[in-house]
Amino acid sequence: MRVISGGVTKAAVPDTGNSTTAALGIAGIFTGEWYDATSFSSIVVAVSTDQDGSYAVQFSPDGVNTDSTLTRYYRTGQINAPHRFSITHKYVRVVYTNGAVAQSYLRLQSHVGDYSDLNAPTDVTLARDFDALVVRPTDPYDEIALGLRQGKTTWNKFGYNIDVDSGASEMIWSAGGNMTFLTTASRLSFTSTSAADTSAGTGARGVVVYGIDANRKALIEVVFLNGTTAVQTVGSFLGVNRCALYSAGSGQVNAGQINGVAVTGGSTQAQIPIGVGTTQQAMFFTQAGHQALVERIFINGIKQAGGSAPKIIFKGWVLSFVRNAKYEIFRYTVDTSVENHIDINMKSPFVIGEQSVLYFTADSDTNNTEVALRYSMVEHKNANA
Repeated sequence: MRVISGGVTKAAVPDTGNSTTAALGIAGIFTGEWYDATSFSSIVVAVSTDQDGSYAVQFSPDGVNTDSTLTRYYRTGQINAPHRFSITHKYVRVVYTNGAVAQSYLRLQSHVGDYSDLNAPTDVTLARDFDALVVRPTDPYDEIALGLRQGKTTWNKFGYNIDVDSGASEMIWSAGGNMTFLTTASRLSFTSTSAADTSAGTGARGVVVYGIDANRKALIEVVFLNGTTAVQTVGSFLGVNRCALYSAGSGQVNAGQINGVAVTGGSTQAQIPIGVGTTQQAMFFTQAGHQALVERIFINGIKQAGGSAPKIIFKGWVLSFVRNAKYEIFRYTVDTSVENHIDINMKSPFVIGEQSVLYFTADSDTNNTEVALRYSMVEHKNANA
């Protein structure tokens, strides 16, 4: 335990007992010294390291018992700003806990003093745990879409099925029928029905695949096509959230239907219809350590040609890969003799948990029914992920 002598001072003082440069091993812990901070109103802690971890600022009335703890998470690959903590007890210390991988370096520095609130430039990307207040005039949804809000990603999902028949429930995706979800990550094999979709062709030359990997984390890969000859991804996918043209020739769109098929099992996981340029799959795979909030749904149904006006039951399902259980979260019946579309804005969004897939199905009482669906959502990274 260390004690500051003298009266109250306004100068910032390095807290050497709660600072370190000694790298930690797997699950290693640095425990600082209790510091008599009576003369100060705040402590600022700054951390830089190459592995995930967390640190706790602990407060004590006597330098023995911990009565209050404030925890911050350090995550590589994101903004990790310094943090200011108001000193609420006589004594304070910092405890840093490393994650599952040994660090190659650690720079943890603490200062005590009378600090004002921290600030950041008005045009900076906002970290999820900035201590600064947001004062710039802004629409948070615009900033999320522009990548200016850390840990949040906008998704607009859309898809259609042009041939739903009576007597069977089908997913809303261009391939028709129902997708077989993967339980083991697989490389994907991409082919086109047109020889013009190749790396030097007039159609699609390359596609970018947005999906999740074996750990259900985001995986993005670009694949250059070779017409009707299969080209495999380097990475292995458990699901595809979108596949879109990365580059194209003079035709600007794909000349043929592009299919992404799992090498293991042979099931179709992605399909880009002819001339469309992107997948039409009304399904979304939520990453591990994330949740998704669905806030708007637009649905449409119509008879493709001739016959009576169909009645269509739209359903939304969430399948949890953690529990291998699915549940219905949405149902709406459209009588196309009265209306053929509905636009729903929800004040309280649907919350889709981590490691789940959200998908929609359609049931019709008439063959050759065409359905389409679009929804807007934001995927949020959990605070401790």
